[in-house]
Amino acid sequence: MSNDSVQITLGDVQAAGAAIRKAIADGDGPLPPKFLVEFLLQEWRRYLALTHHRHGPDAPEWRNAVDSTLRLIVSVQPVTSPAQRSKLMQSLPKLVADIKAATAVASTPPPVREAFLAQLRDLHLALIEPPKDGAERPPQDFSDTITMDVRDPRYRMLLDKLDGADGVEHIEM
Repeated sequence: MSNDSVQITLGDVQAAGAAIRKAIADGDGPLPPKFLVEFLLQEWRRYLALTHHRHGPDAPEWRNAVDSTLRLIVSVQPVTSPAQRSKLMQSLPKLVADIKAATAVASTPPPVREAFLAQLRDLHLALIEPPKDGAERPPQDFSDTITMDVRDPRYRMLLDKLDGADGVEHIEM
């Protein structure tokens, strides 16, 4: 299906940005790594805007898209227990299927999708790999994440990108 004739409205883009913002807040952890933030701002927001436009805010398709957004964000948060590790491993097949479906809706170019999935896979593998010999696991390198601190200018810039008209430039139809 071609997206050429779809006229996404500013309201659709704002709803998509609000859904991403809410998922990040509900994820209750650090902001996602840079590669995921970039994906959220471009490909994922396009998917959300198209879903909102085509189905509306009360449709099950929209609720599923919003749920997938939260599951994607939660999937990259630090894992601190075997139970969390197990839950993450069990959630990954559905999450990857949802990402592939979303990128099809968003007409994401295959190389972009594959590069994103490779980065996500590497991060997930680092999160679910059990500690060796029962030794304490070294902390994950989340140096490119942004702490949820409203005083941090990077956090403010992210929220600004999720709001308003500047988001339209990332949604090319």
